[in-house]
Amino acid sequence: MHTLRIEERLRRHNWKQRVEDAGLTWHSADGQPYWAEGRHVSLSLAAAETLEDAANELHQLCLQACDEIIARGWWDRLFLPDAAIPLIEASWRERELSLYGRFDLAWDGKGSPKLLEYNADTPTSLLEAAVVQWHWLEDSASHLDQLNSLHEALVERWALFPEPVIHFACSWDALEDRQTIAYLAETAEQAGKETILLDMSEVGVSSDGRFTDPTEREIQRLFKLYPWEWMAKEPFFAFVPAKRTIFTEPVWKMLLSNKGLLPILWELNPGHPLLLPASLDFAELQRSGISSYVAKPLLGREGANVRIFENGRITAESGGGYGEGPLVYQQKADLLRDGHRTSVWGAWMVGDQCRALSVREDDSPITGNASRFLAHVLDG
Repeated sequence: MHTLRIEERLRRHNWKQRVEDAGLTWHSADGQPYWAEGRHVSLSLAAAETLEDAANELHQLCLQACDEIIARGWWDRLFLPDAAIPLIEASWRERELSLYGRFDLAWDGKGSPKLLEYNADTPTSLLEAAVVQWHWLEDSASHLDQLNSLHEALVERWALFPEPVIHFACSWDALEDRQTIAYLAETAEQAGKETILLDMSEVGVSSDGRFTDPTEREIQRLFKLYPWEWMAKEPFFAFVPAKRTIFTEPVWKMLLSNKGLLPILWELNPGHPLLLPASLDFAELQRSGISSYVAKPLLGREGANVRIFENGRITAESGGGYGEGPLVYQQKADLLRDGHRTSVWGAWMVGDQCRALSVREDDSPITGNASRFLAHVLDG
């Protein structure tokens, strides 16, 4: 068994100012903490390396799954819009450069970590993972370390993109999204790029089909913290094929950010120790003797509309706006527990390598948008 434990520590007297200075202004909501200043996860180096190795192996399994999905034409399993399919095929064939993603993993220190899902297109909690928990370490436990080189990795990754100017866009009214693209723009600037921030509604299309910003400047590279499945419903999506290569994340990430990937991974790698049995048909899991499973929307986000079934009874569920549409069913996993609280690991990928860990904790077994963020420390 690996060393994993959640510990209490005195709060920094100026912690609110510290996290706000880093850009995390939503550290509390409705009187409840989002940034869990007084709690952190302590784990051994061996435990951290187990999570790191798991994320790197899972990423390779996911890339292999992309090959298989395209080769076998498994589009109906992902419920993707027809217009996106040729774009995905071309984007994958050309191996268009990706930036980052986050695996959500279940692990209580026993056995192998298990994949819950891959947030490969628009993962948030990036600022907390890259900067805020590192500041906490410097202030609270500077003699120890973290598995965290996320900031440096993002700067290095941006240097691989040839464009000198990068536009960043999101739904501007969403504070977390706005702060996330502001932070990403900072990492791009450290890589020598000029950056421009936009609301998604400000992305225009010229008469000759070029994407432009409000000053009519052509967009050479657009990082969009906006899901591809939402973009596919926008009027300007008709102009994407001619300019497909300007977008980050690339459109092939639609294959990985879709929970329909989970049954595909299980079918391609049955019994793999890092995977959980998953299916689009809950009866299939039941026939295999699985009585505890989780139902979640293929394109759901932030723990919305998730239900946990145990022995035919719903034991936990969440609300949200993803109640319609197909579901995926996945065997319930053992999460890291501390009393009534449960935690999910985040393993952050930049390119093809895991570069940081993060932890989200909740009083519910379903991790949602408001679940607390815990810093981590390597100890022993």
